[in-house]
Amino acid sequence: MFRPRLRGLATVLTAGVLVAGCGGDGGKGAASSSLPSDTVGVKATEMKFGLTTDRAPAGKVTFNVDNSGAVEHEMVVVRTDTPAGDLPEKDGRRDVTGSIGAIDAKQLQPGASASLTRMMTAGHYALVCALPGHYEAGMYADFTVG
Repeated sequence: MFRPRLRGLATVLTAGVLVAGCGGDGGKGAASSSLPSDTVGVKATEMKFGLTTDRAPAGKVTFNVDNSGAVEHEMVVVRTDTPAGDLPEKDGRRDVTGSIGAIDAKQLQPGASASLTRMMTAGHYALVCALPGHYEAGMYADFTVG
């Protein structure tokens, strides 16, 4: 007699939990998060990188980069203990020693998108645009794996 009601109640409660678990971002759009993800959205504009997350678990990590700016950009991923904003200069450019990969300026023309996938170990990384003047204008971001 009460069994159909209990089944119905269980269905409603399960649906409520699923809907609550699928909540959005409150209309805030893509914002940096401390929740790790193996896929990272990167929006390149003048002169900054906007990340959907600033951390990822160790393993395969994919950076999906969209150049929403009006000029070309690049994104170099550097394994370093140095904060992204403190990388030294070398031969008139930002020192990207420790680079594990890059999306070059030919791939990131205004309006273009490109992806970079790498196996990444735990540690600190700097995402930088090493084009002349871009890094100096603030186009870099810290990223943590682990």
